[in-house]
Amino acid sequence: MASSAEPTIPQLKQSFVSAQVTLLSQPLAPSRAWQAANDASDGPLPSRAVDDALFTLNHSIQQHCRRVYAPQATRNISEQIEDVYTKEADRRIGTGTDDDVEGALDRDVDLTNNATIEALPQTWISDKDVGLFPMEAKRYADNARRLVELNQQRKQLRSQVDRLNSLKSIIRPLETNDGGVGIQENLLTRGGPVEKELERMRILLARVGGRVNMLPEDGGNRPSSTDIEIKSSEGLSQIRKRRVDEFLADDKVFPS
Repeated sequence: MASSAEPTIPQLKQSFVSAQVTLLSQPLAPSRAWQAANDASDGPLPSRAVDDALFTLNHSIQQHCRRVYAPQATRNISEQIEDVYTKEADRRIGTGTDDDVEGALDRDVDLTNNATIEALPQTWISDKDVGLFPMEAKRYADNARRLVELNQQRKQLRSQVDRLNSLKSIIRPLETNDGGVGIQENLLTRGGPVEKELERMRILLARVGGRVNMLPEDGGNRPSSTDIEIKSSEGLSQIRKRRVDEFLADDKVFPS
């Protein structure tokens, strides 16, 4: 499942400002305590006058929010905040300044690349900044260590995926579709192709065996198999083998 892209700084800030504008533009209403105090006073304000005043006030608030907090204005504010973040990041890592720190990270560095992660310093590169910003330096070290661990896990997962893809390519000839067409056709199932082929072989063996038994021995001078007393199973096997060889060599049965 593909994950959605991370929101940018302008999107986050614009979403926050829009939420605050929505809260500011909510219509106002008198609280229960005020209504109770107004009802208990000697000269309470008429409800109609209060409703008219609230209607006019809420209308003015709506108009003010539409003019002052327009979407274009909130977008401009969000972009300005992003510019402040970018300049602060450039200042901290020394990008684009004369006193660049050796080994400083570029703001556009690809932290998803294996080579970049492996070459990433495990501690903050500026000792001066470590003293000035100890919490940020510790957070960087923790994030760098976590990034290396995640990169190792990604390598293991990629290796596992490669092995699984290799196995998938090996067993692809064994796959079947929804209709069962594939390797299933070669399985020994009732009424399947293998069973039909075995039935044909059984009939053919019976016919071959019948023809072999009808063959005379030594051109007809030998007695039939019914006249020969078989003393052992070994002699029976030799006779059968000789008859099969003679049958297969018979030109009348298998003309060349």
